[in-house]
Amino acid sequence: MPVPLVGVLTSFAAGAVLLQTCATLPAWPGTSLAVALLVAAGFARARKATALSQTWRWLPVCLLAMSVGYFHAAWRANLRMADALPTAWEGVDIQLTGVIDDLPAASAYGVRFALAVESAATPGAVVPRRLSLAWNGSWPGRAVSDMPIPVPVVHAGERWQFTVRLKRPHGNVNPGGFDLEAWLLQQNLRATGAVREAPSNGRIDAFAGRWRDHLQRTRERLRTRILDALHDAPYAGIVVALAIGDQRAISESQWTVLNRTGIGHLVSISGLHVTVFASFVGAMVFMLARRCVWLTSRWPARRPAAVVGLIAASGYVALAGAEVPALRTLAMLAVAAGGIFSGRMGSAAIVWLWALVAVLLWDPWASLTPGFWLSFGAVGMLLYAADGRLARAVPPSRAARWWATLREGAHAQWVVTLGLTPLTLMLFAQMSLIAPVANAVAIPVVTIGVVPLALLGIFLPIDLLFVGAHSVLALLMQWLEMLARLPDAAWQQHAPPLWSVLAGLVGIALLLAPRGVPGRAWGWVWLLPLFLARPPSLPEGAFRLTALDVGQGLA
Repeated sequence: MPVPLVGVLTSFAAGAVLLQTCATLPAWPGTSLAVALLVAAGFARARKATALSQTWRWLPVCLLAMSVGYFHAAWRANLRMADALPTAWEGVDIQLTGVIDDLPAASAYGVRFALAVESAATPGAVVPRRLSLAWNGSWPGRAVSDMPIPVPVVHAGERWQFTVRLKRPHGNVNPGGFDLEAWLLQQNLRATGAVREAPSNGRIDAFAGRWRDHLQRTRERLRTRILDALHDAPYAGIVVALAIGDQRAISESQWTVLNRTGIGHLVSISGLHVTVFASFVGAMVFMLARRCVWLTSRWPARRPAAVVGLIAASGYVALAGAEVPALRTLAMLAVAAGGIFSGRMGSAAIVWLWALVAVLLWDPWASLTPGFWLSFGAVGMLLYAADGRLARAVPPSRAARWWATLREGAHAQWVVTLGLTPLTLMLFAQMSLIAPVANAVAIPVVTIGVVPLALLGIFLPIDLLFVGAHSVLALLMQWLEMLARLPDAAWQQHAPPLWSVLAGLVGIALLLAPRGVPGRAWGWVWLLPLFLARPPSLPEGAFRLTALDVGQGLA
């Protein structure tokens, strides 16, 4: 593995992540970057003058890469934060025109959607370019009727005129609660608000025609097809999530089952699903290309297979909403396809690092999401556990090959479960104890059974395929619900302090290291602080009162 490239890529990623931990942004990212360049140049001159070792010679370059990552994230953050709602326009009725920019989420009381603002008719109004709006039904007389007046149906890609009342992004501040402000920032929703009752509200165009509108309208049609085909089936929301990445129809009780059994990662369009889909398409193209003499006389068959597989994966990721796990896999596939064309494949770790940098370039706020750490962490642990091992000989018999495959799958599941323990406890203050057993069954069932049927249903006008996918999923969920009811299905505790998480990662590195590494047998000792280091207790006679913020002006 080329050490300089590893250091440069790692430093860039570290700089981009470091920016997200800062309370304030650098005032002048451009000036700061210029200073960082001068500092790096000074280090480079000192390197030549003092003849440092080979490793230290690359320190200035790594510092420069970290500075570039930090200030790239700062530059993007400054641009996004500048697109803000002035306080003078909070709570004021504003008339504006925009396009429904995402899948609308309908409920019994209205609909919520993202709006890409095109213009504001209110004189002097300043509004962000993208808003999160709720259009709730009016209540003409709650004492007489408990049923709201339904709002008009809105669809992705439509152009509307609304009168809205906006407020700056704000979320409840509770210990361990969901950080709504960070999520709104990552989704580029720079203000929230509600549609007001006004005679001017109305649809202007049925379809705006932007490239994003075509994609979102396709996703909405597919969601409607799936829900219509499954009617009131209990797990229709999970089938929708596996097909197009929209998880909003999954109930809280189903999320509880998925989290207690440790298979929540399968509900998203995970890297495994994207890889299987791209590999299947690439294999089909490879089989056809190798039989075409005209093509193989100009390029090896694996080149067009890699290109078509990458294009198919890109379409699947776009259709699924481009979440972090899918983007990570797409970036890794793109690097691998580039290696096939250039004839320089590189190591799996280099592909992983390039994918990490690509995701942070595209979305510097990705590190704010748990999916970023779990997705890259799981793949990183698998790569680390496989590094430096000798390849086993292929077993001679079919039964032995099946047994070797099962053994490797069980080992991979053990690596991921153990390796993600520190991060899981830090992010969720709990971990599933039955995840290895649940994943051993759920991964092949979802990957080989549910997802292929759902994907075929997308491309073929046969709604019965969605019914088949739901039937397979229903059998799996019944088994998972039984596991989730076990009293010791999940371990819950306090969130460990950061220093114990770092110590736990050291212990994981030792436990997953090859045999013969000094201290490997004592790696478990480094994990003990995760469970034993508790928050400081209160002195005798003192008490702590936590008032939960419910967003209704408790003060």
